[in-house]
Amino acid sequence: MTTTDGLANNSICYIFQDSKGFIWMGTLNGLSRYDGNSFVTFLPESESGNNRISLSTNHARTISEDKNGFLWIETSGEFFNCYDLRKDCFVDFTGCGEYRQNYDRKAEAANGDVWLWNSRNGCRRVTYQNEAFSSVSFRKSLGNLPSDSVAYVYPDEQGNIWIGTDCGVVQVTGDKTILVEKRNTFAAQSFGKDIFFLSTNGIISKKEENKPSVTVAHLQKEKSALTIYGTLCLQDDWVIFTSNGGYLFNTKTNRIHRQAELDIKNGNVLTDNLGNFWIYNNTGKVWYVNSKTRALKTLQLSTPDKLNYVDMERYHVVHDSRGIIWISTYGNGLFAYDTLTEELQHFDFQIDGFSHISSNYLQYLMEDSSGAIWVSSEYAGIARLTILNEGIKRIFPEAVSLSDRSNTVRMITRLKNDDICIGTRGGGVIVYDPQMKTQKKKLHFNSNIYAIAEDNEGTVWMGSRGEGLRIGDKWYTNQSGNASSISNNNIFILYCDQKGRMWIGTFGGGLDLAVKGENGYTFRHFLNKSFGQRRTRAIMEDKNGWMWIGNSDGVSVFHPDSLIANSTNYLTYNYNNGKLLSNEIKCIYQDTKGRIWIGTSGGGLSMCTPDNGYKNLEFKHYDTNNGLVNNMVQAIAEDRQGKLWIATEYGISRFTPETQAFENFFSSAYTLGDVYSDNSSCVSKDGSLLFGTNYGLLVINPGQTGINFALNPVVTFTNLQVNGISMRPGDTDSPLNRAMMYTDEIELKYFQRSFVIDFTTFDYSKINSYTYTYRLENYDKEWSKPSPLSFASYKNLPPGKYSLHIKVCNATGISGDQEAVLKITIAPPFWQTSWAFLIYTLLFIVALYITYKLVRDFNLLRNKVQVEKQLTEYKLVFFTNISHEFRTPLTLIQGALEKIQSIDKVPKEMTNSLKVMNKSTQRMLRLINQLLEFRKMQNNKLALSLEETDVMGFLHEIFLSFKDTAASKNMDFRFQPSVASYKMFIDKGNLDKVVYNLLSNAFKYTPSNGKVTLSAIVDEHKKCLEISVADTGIGIAKEKRGELFKRFMQSNFSSNSTGIGLHLTHELVNVHKGSITYDENQGGGSVFTVSLPTDTSVYEEKDFLIPHDAFLEEKAS
Repeated sequence: MTTTDGLANNSICYIFQDSKGFIWMGTLNGLSRYDGNSFVTFLPESESGNNRISLSTNHARTISEDKNGFLWIETSGEFFNCYDLRKDCFVDFTGCGEYRQNYDRKAEAANGDVWLWNSRNGCRRVTYQNEAFSSVSFRKSLGNLPSDSVAYVYPDEQGNIWIGTDCGVVQVTGDKTILVEKRNTFAAQSFGKDIFFLSTNGIISKKEENKPSVTVAHLQKEKSALTIYGTLCLQDDWVIFTSNGGYLFNTKTNRIHRQAELDIKNGNVLTDNLGNFWIYNNTGKVWYVNSKTRALKTLQLSTPDKLNYVDMERYHVVHDSRGIIWISTYGNGLFAYDTLTEELQHFDFQIDGFSHISSNYLQYLMEDSSGAIWVSSEYAGIARLTILNEGIKRIFPEAVSLSDRSNTVRMITRLKNDDICIGTRGGGVIVYDPQMKTQKKKLHFNSNIYAIAEDNEGTVWMGSRGEGLRIGDKWYTNQSGNASSISNNNIFILYCDQKGRMWIGTFGGGLDLAVKGENGYTFRHFLNKSFGQRRTRAIMEDKNGWMWIGNSDGVSVFHPDSLIANSTNYLTYNYNNGKLLSNEIKCIYQDTKGRIWIGTSGGGLSMCTPDNGYKNLEFKHYDTNNGLVNNMVQAIAEDRQGKLWIATEYGISRFTPETQAFENFFSSAYTLGDVYSDNSSCVSKDGSLLFGTNYGLLVINPGQTGINFALNPVVTFTNLQVNGISMRPGDTDSPLNRAMMYTDEIELKYFQRSFVIDFTTFDYSKINSYTYTYRLENYDKEWSKPSPLSFASYKNLPPGKYSLHIKVCNATGISGDQEAVLKITIAPPFWQTSWAFLIYTLLFIVALYITYKLVRDFNLLRNKVQVEKQLTEYKLVFFTNISHEFRTPLTLIQGALEKIQSIDKVPKEMTNSLKVMNKSTQRMLRLINQLLEFRKMQNNKLALSLEETDVMGFLHEIFLSFKDTAASKNMDFRFQPSVASYKMFIDKGNLDKVVYNLLSNAFKYTPSNGKVTLSAIVDEHKKCLEISVADTGIGIAKEKRGELFKRFMQSNFSSNSTGIGLHLTHELVNVHKGSITYDENQGGGSVFTVSLPTDTSVYEEKDFLIPHDAFLEEKAS
């Protein structure tokens, strides 16, 4: 892994796996955290105006985890950083803001306190209690240290802390501090209740409990100073390595002695993860000392010439869970030392070949919880080595670096001399000794060899794919037209029966029997009636001498003598007759108890026992529902304990027939290593099981332990993204109070209902082989399809309570029993909360009250309107009756006046009076007629009586009737027609009332000396006649204009009007299919404009006084 995979930097100084499973990597440019799927990088950030603490500097040197679950990261610049795994953030470990003090070394006491120090700033005790940090600084200025130059802080087994400075040693017990030694000491070491101090000149002081320290030994008699390189403890001896060699100080006798094996000059001491010691002194030689047995082993890991190219000798050692010791070097690659066999294996980087590591300049090693070995390098990233489990090994017939499937083992056969013969996909045939340690012979063919067998004469038979059959050195192929030749050139299986007959299973020609003649072999053909029968993959002869043939049409069973006598004497068991779950047969195996086991493609494993004959065999079936790892069974082998090993298309199962229990096993981190080949298995002489895979030959020793059969990894939630933003505890609107791996329930707000949840297994050795399935309870109806994607994504979930269930599967989709569950609550929006519903209830009550009040007021108003309407109706009836009563005498009076005016000898002084009487009578009739028209309007009985009229002449007559009124008020009264004459259809009575009302109002509300204009304009484009009456009167107030044409509307300038004139005018104009509008006169006053259509098509036939021919013609057309 490098920066292209997300790593912060390719130079990794330190690797650490925390208690939850994350891998932390300290690099030259940041701290990286890896979960098996992705990296998260931590870098220094500006802390001004930000409450979040960040990494102090880019270069992370060391990483460790204390007893309270905090990570401590040492960075360049002599800084320590404390990371809270639970809260997923860096924290102030001092409790007082002094977390940027310089310290470069750390120790942890038995009570969980962390001690930090360096050679200039004294030391600090950090305590975590009651979920809070506090710290105490030890400085000369504070009076609790004799000097700020601290060489070591040593916690002993009794809970004491010993602080060594250049001015003496201080003992800290609880809150009590005592100066116990005034000399400058280099190191401290406890043995039981006694503590010993080593000074730089080799003087050893002993401090017994409750007694002052005393000098008990000198490393040398001379007073010259010694350079001390390192120390280690071996039982009662304190071993001290100096520039003069190694010294052993016995703490029981207080005597110093020397031991040749440990007399190592300039010896630096390194302690591995099991507490064993490794000593090196810049010679390339390393001494391994077992801390319990004191056994010593010398290993030469480098040479002086290679050390000349490095600045300093660097090693790191890890003792893994298998007993292998891994040693990284700086400049000479990686070593693996087996303590049992004392075999030292060297892995170095080859720039032009395959390498397990990415560089020879290595810096750190770590074994993770799954057993994988992590190797960090300088400038070349990290290599992860996956080690095979104990009891298995993988053999690669060809060079392991080949990536062309040359190491796919397609065939395995145990020869009569117990040698093992294998065939590879690349055409290779390799013969190994029975122990599988040495390749005795290696051949290569142009085609793949799929089958090898020996006949009773010791001749080797080879079946190829596509090239036919080889017997000894002679090849036999299919010859068109020769019925005695081999039936097909694809030979998948060869078998020698109990009578020495050789049977050939071809893939395309069926089953052949070889018949030896003087000139070689001829072949008889069987089981070739159908396409499926001709595809033969497996042949097996049981203990009773019956043959079992597996092909693509099921299983054919026969006695060979019977079949040879009659080619139809065989039985078939397959899917079609309900006996098997699949017709594709991959392998057939008989165990030591006589049971027949049949491996099928897709149908799992089937078993039968032919104790009662072969005609009606009954089969028992096993598949993934019973625990089988995969339903594509490829090969079967039985170990010496009677357990069956069933190799499948992915994974292998160990089956115990007595308990009917399956145990599933995956042998490789590389997927092809768990993909097994068809009918490719055998048992070696020593009982080892051999299986061909797509990634070498797998050898299993069933008697050894350490094989992990369970598929039971634990799924851990690692990250939460809400609306595309990763959430961390303390972030704005973050639902997390703790890191995701410590969280089992989250509550999301309504706007956070789109989220992504990441998860992993932390099983780094097989993490790429796993798939995942999940289901959101209360939302998903079914589990998701297994996928390698390690996240679950949901968008716009409705409010409610959910539970996310996640299970891990292998590559075939088989899930384990472990299930991770995360409870998720999505809060409703405010408008769906209980408070909102309370507000809704209150609003409903208020609305109900308002509705009640409105209904009540409306009913009161409706009753009032009803009364007023009825009163109005009474008034109208009354006025109508009065009008009828007035109309008759007025008509008589008008007739009498017309007769009087027609007399020629009417006195002149009577003429004007008669004219006034006549006009007043006409006015009275008009008013009475308006009342009658208004009554008609109320009863919806207004109608038109259209007749063709010269409208200009008609309007001029009305104009003349107002001349006297204009003259009496000294008003400028004008008539302005657009044309002298224009004929159109009008209702003369209606138009007379309309124009008369408008002119009457104009004269009524225009003061003397004013101006009234009657105009008529014909607009041919709009097909209308516009009649306007403009005056210079007082006008209409703006707030009244919207109600001008409403019934009984009276403007504020008239209190004696009936209020029906304009309303009647408006209704008459509407009946005439026209419109009336009001505008303010620019010179003051009002302008009423009546628009009447000139187009007769807008009227109906009943509107005409005399039927109009043009109208009728238009309707007829």
